[in-house]
Amino acid sequence: MNTQRSLVVGSTGLVGEEVVNLLASKEIPVRALCRRDLSSPKPFVENIKVNFDRLDEYEEHFKEVDDVYICLGTTISKAGSQEAFEKVDIEYCLETAKLALEAGAKNLSLITSMGADPSSSTFYLRTKGIIEDKISQLDFQSLSIHRPGLLIGARKEMRIAELMGQKIHPAVNLLLLGNLSKFRCIKVETLAKAMINCSGLEPGTKHYYYDDFVEKGLG
Repeated sequence: MNTQRSLVVGSTGLVGEEVVNLLASKEIPVRALCRRDLSSPKPFVENIKVNFDRLDEYEEHFKEVDDVYICLGTTISKAGSQEAFEKVDIEYCLETAKLALEAGAKNLSLITSMGADPSSSTFYLRTKGIIEDKISQLDFQSLSIHRPGLLIGARKEMRIAELMGQKIHPAVNLLLLGNLSKFRCIKVETLAKAMINCSGLEPGTKHYYYDDFVEKGLG
């Protein structure tokens, strides 16, 4: 059995669940932290139900972990307000990163979004930029920040804009050339593979985009 150990936070989401499945398929022991049970138990996966408002009570689960993947995220409609959205995308993610660092984790991977910018006039992109900045200030040996465009995958709850994007993404991707290629839609399984392959790959903080996902996620 692989002696490497990973921690995935937000493991029932679109990307988190894929990361968990891929790690388990490589026989890498995974601690999957989430608010509910995984859809189906798998070998090498330890499902840990947590209350993210009291995340410090689960600090023992952060110990002896090599790679941490933060796949937490929500929507305004699910959260109910901008304040509740920020709680998930900033407070929960930052607390996760701090606990991981204190427990000795060296490598952290974070999903944000293309266009993430703490000074953006768009609330969503500003929130993503803020959490990038806050986590970048922590002293991880390797911090991988993944900035995808629209994610292509089987969502449990599909919004209208996402449904349309999933239908027309091949044509849209062909039109996004040069620097605009960063905004291309990406398949969830490709992003998840890239996240795993990039974890710990570069020292310091490294941002990854569409071309990186394709290069690292298809190998």
